[in-house]
Amino acid sequence: MRYQIIYFSLAGLLAVGAIGFFIRSVLDSLPVKKGIFVSVSRFKNKIIKSKTLSFGRINIPILFYQVVRFTVFGTWFVLIIMLKTIKGMPSFGMQIVALLVILAVTTPKEKISRIKLPFFYISNFFKKINSEASNREIYRTISLLINLFTIKGEVVLGSNYILEEIIKTVKVTKPVYLKMLSLWNMNMKEEAVSYFSSAIGTKEAKDLSSIFLKLDYINPKELKNQLIHYQNNIKTERTTARERVNERNGNLIYILAIVSAVVVLLNFLVVVLTDVFTNYNLLSF
Repeated sequence: MRYQIIYFSLAGLLAVGAIGFFIRSVLDSLPVKKGIFVSVSRFKNKIIKSKTLSFGRINIPILFYQVVRFTVFGTWFVLIIMLKTIKGMPSFGMQIVALLVILAVTTPKEKISRIKLPFFYISNFFKKINSEASNREIYRTISLLINLFTIKGEVVLGSNYILEEIIKTVKVTKPVYLKMLSLWNMNMKEEAVSYFSSAIGTKEAKDLSSIFLKLDYINPKELKNQLIHYQNNIKTERTTARERVNERNGNLIYILAIVSAVVVLLNFLVVVLTDVFTNYNLLSF
């Protein structure tokens, strides 16, 4: 019992020290101020202003995630120690191993060395969804520009007017367009289109950004022709990609059908041969 008390005390001190070290690491980059309420306020502000974990349109401050994560695992660890001390839990080792594994797996990083963590796959999943949504808006933007140039004819609209009209119709990419327009109005057009291309991060965004640079230098009719050509290229690429997916799915279905037919044939042969051998007393059961 005496060793259990010592063990529990050391584990408790370790847990308290880990929590204290975490809180101190959060606050050490802020100016030193007096008062417990000021410290709590600083801690809250630090959480709000910290980097975020993005899951689609949901953004979670990484420090808030870490606080919740360490609180949950700290509570779990204390409960394990208490149950081991009071009731002598037989699966103590397995509980500790499970705690350490889940603690490592839930680390808010995509990789540890070369090991890919769940956040890598989760992040890629939401990035893919966001990229597809952004591309759909880019396709609609191209159609909007073609219709706009068709309606206005040879009237020179100006890049600011065109970008403002685009912003009225977009949702997913609206923050990117607003930031781009801000840079554009500061006469930082190269930086604006570079930001647009990198923020969305798709081939379609890169191609569209190159068209934005031409808004003030090419007449509307030529811009319209370029947009129509670009739109046709996108349709061809999408059709080709869809055909490749259909071909891949068809090949998978074909392979599954062949495997199923072979399995049925082998099963039939086994049944027939077993029956034949049994009738001729060639097998003994």
